[in-house]
Amino acid sequence: MKTLSYSEKVKKASVIYNAIKGLKEDNELSIEYKGTKYVVTAYTSYNDNMSYSVWSGHRGMNVSKVGKTSLALYSYDMMSTKTTYRMSLLDATLLPESK
Repeated sequence: MKTLSYSEKVKKASVIYNAIKGLKEDNELSIEYKGTKYVVTAYTSYNDNMSYSVWSGHRGMNVSKVGKTSLALYSYDMMSTKTTYRMSLLDATLLPESK
């Protein structure tokens, strides 16, 4: 199996990356990641920058960084314990209802 170069990974993930970065306030798009449907929602944060969150049902995580090949996610539970996760955009597909 051939290993992709970084530039090939960026090119492969560019469809989802551009869709996320193109979201306007209160817009959302649907993606499938490892067999589960997620909704990426855009909102304006307190400093007027665009921020994003990823939801599956009633569970969600905030996006700390939208990278060229992945999303850096985080959340806090009720005891202030931080959970982080890196979602690869290479393993995600844009669902038809988002196009």
